[in-house]
Amino acid sequence: MQSEHDHKGLGIGDWGLGREVGEGEMGGGGENLSPHPLNQSDLTRVILVRHAQSTYNAQKRYQGSCNDSVLTEKGRNDAYQTGVALRGWKVDKVYTSPLLRTIETTLEILDGLQERYKRILLPHIDSSPLLQEIDMPAWQGLTYKYVQEHFAEDYRCWKERPHEFQMAQPQQEKQLETGGIAVAKQCFPVLDLYDRARQFWREILPLHIGKTILIVSHGGTIRALIGTAIAMGCEQYHVLQQSNCGISILKFPTLDDQRAQLEAMNLTTHLGEVLPKLKDGKQGLRLLLVPANEKAPHSIHKLTEHLQTVPIDFSLSSDLDYSQQTAKQLLKYHPKAVELQVLRQDFLQLWQQTLLSERTVIPSNETYSARPITALVVASVYIIQNMLAQVLGTSLECLQLVPNTLSILYYPLTMRTPVLQAMNIVESLVSG
Repeated sequence: MQSEHDHKGLGIGDWGLGREVGEGEMGGGGENLSPHPLNQSDLTRVILVRHAQSTYNAQKRYQGSCNDSVLTEKGRNDAYQTGVALRGWKVDKVYTSPLLRTIETTLEILDGLQERYKRILLPHIDSSPLLQEIDMPAWQGLTYKYVQEHFAEDYRCWKERPHEFQMAQPQQEKQLETGGIAVAKQCFPVLDLYDRARQFWREILPLHIGKTILIVSHGGTIRALIGTAIAMGCEQYHVLQQSNCGISILKFPTLDDQRAQLEAMNLTTHLGEVLPKLKDGKQGLRLLLVPANEKAPHSIHKLTEHLQTVPIDFSLSSDLDYSQQTAKQLLKYHPKAVELQVLRQDFLQLWQQTLLSERTVIPSNETYSARPITALVVASVYIIQNMLAQVLGTSLECLQLVPNTLSILYYPLTMRTPVLQAMNIVESLVSG
């Protein structure tokens, strides 16, 4: 295990997403940007963690719902550090996928949690088959490269139209005899996964009203859980990045007529990453989105230090004085970045429409850039929140964008759709 003293963590208590708690207290609190504020006791919080690096991850193989891969040494260390980063939360219940790589991740996370609260009984763990990874029987165990080369049309559908993607189930020998022709059973992996996610929420949420639960699952499953919670369509399946041990947070009001809010998505600073690693090639446009608020200069100072080593090519800021001032402060270590100001308040929406309408997918073997073009975008909370809602295909009230944090939107040249790499990032040291 890595030393706690070497650890840089989430610092959730500094974000307005929650606060550090003592023995016997409930995690949560902080700023509520919902148009219908609720008491904290009325909220069910869900912390979602993707499993740590597995052997198949390291080998760049599709895993699906197979149970052949286990955690690497890096994976075990990262999972433990994830537990350390979550020590500020009182977790009431833990749910995990029954697959080995998630069970191993869960145990390491609980080891990291236990160091602080040695006298407190750790939460009970339940496994649920509804939390298994997406079922892709024809690709499981194959390398990404092999699938791209040998299943080119299916792969294109998988990436561009995931809601239409289908696959035969060779491991199930049940066949139908129709006019003397054997017909193999087909499955729709993404649609089936979303159905499982909806069923999980229906079964689990009524059992934990006003509590905090931790779910350790898989990248695809967490996308489906978030998507069904905030009313994203399954055609947006690939829009949400999920990194190994990335942390996402949802909050569910107990009122039946309200959807969940996404409080944070794919946080990885506790693993020593300044930004989440790119997963769809290194050529494209990466937007560092900062919703500016003049009332929290300390947060901007920390974010400035956090972005010190990130290459930034240019910045865009709205004509609001505090947006321009924030952009200048964030560019403290980037004197060569070109600074641009825009007058239109809907500039991000117009830019987004232009980018999507004129995009041409470039095959991955034709990309050579060592890094993407990176732009810093500083605007009001509403402007950035509106853009993200447009990208995700959801409503504004489903996103709790915290002022003076960092969200990352990436437009890889190898894909037709943008990827939200993370939402509401800021780096902070976890108190020991």
